[in-house]
Amino acid sequence: MSETKSTYFDQAATTWDDNPIRVALMKAVAGAIIRQAQPTSRMAMLDYGCGTGLISFFLAPHVGTAMAADSSEGMLTVLRQKIEQNGVKTIRPVRLDLECDPLPEDRYDLIVTNMVMHHVSDTLGMLQKFHALLRPDGVLCISDLDTEPGVFHDAEAATTVHHHGFDRQEFKGLMLQVGFCDLGDSTVHTIRKPVASGGERDFPVFLISGRRLRSGIGRSSPKPCSCHTWPGLRLPAS
Repeated sequence: MSETKSTYFDQAATTWDDNPIRVALMKAVAGAIIRQAQPTSRMAMLDYGCGTGLISFFLAPHVGTAMAADSSEGMLTVLRQKIEQNGVKTIRPVRLDLECDPLPEDRYDLIVTNMVMHHVSDTLGMLQKFHALLRPDGVLCISDLDTEPGVFHDAEAATTVHHHGFDRQEFKGLMLQVGFCDLGDSTVHTIRKPVASGGERDFPVFLISGRRLRSGIGRSSPKPCSCHTWPGLRLPAS
């Protein structure tokens, strides 16, 4: 992670949870993940780019274990305090930056990442790493902004951004290329916020989910791959 990005998120950590717009987004995304991926107590989850753990806390009661990973030590400090204050036993915070760190040895049944990918320079490379970290039939859930004209972030936050949102079809195309199947997308929330030019603007947030194939990758797989709009992925409940 760049020094600029690290400094920004470290400094923002102590008041991160005070933003009601952010908390509402996290609740909406977590609810969509529960509906679409149907997590169970048998699942090991990785929340990558967890920040202060808002998504992890919402999803922890629905999974067996939650690895909450972030590259910002400031964010993880706040998360550790929340874990201690709430007596949570199933969330394990860890410092991890997949843009430069080696892959951890653990493998997961569910990987979630919220509003992280627009901060990642190499989208395809990160998707490949998520694929490698999933167990066969594991599920990846990614939420982020639809393509926007570069006005969502304020000037300071904009220094950490590599993408002004994403085109959903192009993003799902990258996931197919990596080896994900049963892809689906939906709009799970809309953020209304002031912009620098004046007034307010709506910013739709999508959830895209896909499953790692049990065997084979992409076109070589005997199972057909598909893209669609929700209703999409439905896993059997335990």
